[in-house]
Amino acid sequence: MMIAFWVAGATFVLTLCGGLLVLRLQVYQGMVFAFCAGVLIAGALMEVIPESLELLSTTGSTFHHHHILLSCALGFLCFYLVEHLTHQRETPAEQAAHHAHAPHAGIWGATGILVHSLFDGFAIGQGFHAGEHVGWAIALGITLHKIADGASIAGVMLGTQQTVRATRIMLVLTALAPLVGVYAQSFVTFQTALLALLLAWFGGVFLYLGAGSLLPAAHDASHSRQLPVATLAGVLFVYGAQILAHH
Repeated sequence: MMIAFWVAGATFVLTLCGGLLVLRLQVYQGMVFAFCAGVLIAGALMEVIPESLELLSTTGSTFHHHHILLSCALGFLCFYLVEHLTHQRETPAEQAAHHAHAPHAGIWGATGILVHSLFDGFAIGQGFHAGEHVGWAIALGITLHKIADGASIAGVMLGTQQTVRATRIMLVLTALAPLVGVYAQSFVTFQTALLALLLAWFGGVFLYLGAGSLLPAAHDASHSRQLPVATLAGVLFVYGAQILAHH
């Protein structure tokens, strides 16, 4: 159990490093938002949704893969609705200035990453309970993407008009989440099928925030022709982490 806490402590440091790096590079805000958009989109498609499908396959639930995809679509559409309702209350000038960056969506998107980090802690704890070899395999996969999680938190918060102070608070909470998850997994159990559906819902949220909020924010902040390159770099970062985790 102590090994699981040490691993969660390492994820705490890496998450903070990723987020603080984004805060430090605010002068390159457009490139940072584009990179984080790539990280979120790739994370949803390469990590969160496949993980939810894999979780569902381990259960004898009446839910099937199309329910996972429906949950993902609902997550995407829920956040589209949040932004649509938010912007309906704004004046035309406010809508022009913040056409794709509803603050509420940023908070909920960051909360989604936080919840995913909490589940990472659950996975680390359960892995080491199953055996040291299993625990280290899970820990490696989770640790490799924690810098991306920290960068995503900061990118989502800043890209939806949140303050630096609020961004730092959410970053610290997300960094602490795996430690809480490791501790809580000894006392709390979740229905695996519902957990799979929840992860898929957040996968849809990440897709919307990447494509619907961070990419427009990147183009608002910068007119550089290198923005697509930064987005591709975010995708390749997640892909590289996945490749390393599975070898």
